[in-house]
Amino acid sequence: MFRRYKTSADIPESAVKSHRRFYGIVMDVSDGDTIRVHHTPFTSWSRLAQKPKKLSDCTISVRLSAVDAPEVSHFGKPAQPLSKEAKDYLAGQILNRRVSVRPLAKDQYGRLVATVTYRQMLFFKKNAAHEMLKQGLATLYRGGNAQYDGEKELLESIEANAKKAKRGIWGLKKGEYESPAEYKRKHKK
Repeated sequence: MFRRYKTSADIPESAVKSHRRFYGIVMDVSDGDTIRVHHTPFTSWSRLAQKPKKLSDCTISVRLSAVDAPEVSHFGKPAQPLSKEAKDYLAGQILNRRVSVRPLAKDQYGRLVATVTYRQMLFFKKNAAHEMLKQGLATLYRGGNAQYDGEKELLESIEANAKKAKRGIWGLKKGEYESPAEYKRKHKK
């Protein structure tokens, strides 16, 4: 409980299975659904960890549960429409801020799949996945091993409202949008 987790590999399976919440500072936003968290079991919420040279050695790679954001450009593949906006929006909400991480599983890449919440002002707690869906900057993840943390109906409702309002990806013209899942299938080697 008081041990600092450096990477997701340090998190015991018992902590993941029990969904034991921990806290940390978001050091990097990789894209609209993946972040790097510096676990801070002893650090005051107001003190930020210094950004190290190699984040992969001392931060936990966290995949937001339940959502799939447009893919950024990587490995020679082009970026999807609104991928930069999704990444920038998420960064604006949580980068360099203290978050609560509720582990749900680990994915095939060793990332921690988790519910990530943060404080907006003093009393309002926000769920990062909910916010991405509300803005139309992510879709509900429906792939294998999807983790909804008991909120599937709520998440479907949030996504439906964003679609109806034509926010984000839902406002793109026909043919301009393909889901992140379709994009990944198409570009799989």
